[in-house]
Formats: sequence, C-alpha cells, structure tokens
Amino acid sequence: MKNIWHSVLLAFQFFTVLPVHKEIPLTKTTITGMFAFLPWVGAIMGSLVAASIYGLTEWTASSEVLLAFVVVGLFAFFTGGLHLDGFIDMGDAYFSYRDREKRLEILDDPRVGAFGVMSVLFLVLGKFVVLHELFVQDKLALWSLLFIPLFTRVGMIFYFISMKCSKEKGLAYFFRTHIKPGVLVALMAVTFTIAISGVVYVTGGILAPLVLLVVLAVALFVFRQFTLRNFGGVSGDLLGALIEGMEVVLWVTLLLCV
Repeated sequence: MKNIWHSVLLAFQFFTVLPVHKEIPLTKTTITGMFAFLPWVGAIMGSLVAASIYGLTEWTASSEVLLAFVVVGLFAFFTGGLHLDGFIDMGDAYFSYRDREKRLEILDDPRVGAFGVMSVLFLVLGKFVVLHELFVQDKLALWSLLFIPLFTRVGMIFYFISMKCSKEKGLAYFFRTHIKPGVLVALMAVTFTIAISGVVYVTGGILAPLVLLVVLAVALFVFRQFTLRNFGGVSGDLLGALIEGMEVVLWVTLLLCV
C-alpha cells in the first residue's frame, strides 16, 4: 500500500504542477507504479476541465471562443507547460535540419529557438481552432475531456516501452531502466480496457472508441518511426511532444469522424 501511495505522489510530482514536497524513493516498483497511474492523472485533469466547462456552459453565457481557450489553458496549467516545452524542443531540433547528434544536442539545450516558437504556436492555435469548431458544432462531449488525456497517456506509455532511449543519460533513460515492462504492459491493458468500456457505456456505442483506438494506433506508429529516424530513440522531450501531438490528433478525429 505504501508503494502505491508513493507511485501516486510521483505521478503528480513529475507530471503535474501540483507541488509534492516529499522525498519519495525512486525504485523499480514506485516508478512502474508512477507510469501505471499516469493515465489516471490525465483523467483527473480532464475531469477538472470538464467540470469547469460544465459550469461555464450552465451558469454563464460564455462563447465558444472562451470555452476553447479555457480547455487549452487549463491543460497547459495543470501540466505546468511540461509537455509544451517538449514540443518546443522537438520543433527546434527537427527543423534545424542537422544531423542526428546535433538534433540531440538541441533537444538538451534549454534555450528556445525560432523553430520551437513557431512549432508551439501552430500547435496551440491548431488545438484552439479544433476545440472551437467542436464547441460550435456541438460535438465536444464532456466525456472526451476526460478520456482523451487518458488515451494519449496510455499510448505514450506503450510507445515508451517499445523504444530505446536516444541517449544513455537523463531522466527518461533513468525511468526506462527502472520500469518493469511486463507489469506495466499488463496494467496498461487493464487501464485501456476500463477506458474503452467507459466510453462505450457513456456514448452507448462502439464507433467512437473504435475510431479513436485505430487513429491512436496509427499515429503512434508514425510518431515512433519519425523519432527513430530523426532522433534514434526516445527522450523526455519527445514523450511530452507525443502527448501534445496525440491530443490534437484525437480532437481532430472527433471533429471529422465521430
């Protein structure tokens, strides 16, 4: 029970803005548990966003522009901008059009370049526009605000497990060498089953979760090949970029297909 509590605290400590002022042991058990709980952290953040949107739509005359802004802003706030930072670094590295080693150096560089700024600008604007259209067309159900962050984090974990690290140093490498892949895969399978069942129950149909599952699988495969070709493996920045990118992909899927 103590290890479970430590894993929960680690998930909030490393992946949210919530201050956890406690020294927690980083063992294989707690780190594996941290990643196992990460999708549910996404669901918790999503439920808070959904509650905010429900309150705004029920008790105020908020426009679709404001609602879209609140969704984008709250997710960025809850994660402390961590994933957006990863997307910025990936944009800087990839659009430098340098060799792989130089791209890895740029990933580690804390400075922000023009390509990183342009990349995150298009990402945020793209997410805002898609969410705005979902609100205008009355296609954004509250369940999606909860389940899409969960789906993307489950996908991120499967991606992380399937990859080698681009460098044998850093936090991502430490985590990668301190997880129990078999246990984590089993726990993610259970989580994904619960999530899919939840969407089927809420929507009353299998179409929405099936479409989201297929699109997520294809997008993860494409991103995996992209990172192997351009970076030789995974890093913490690429994990953050994956979450941000996959969320946009799934929002677009809801807009166009569901």
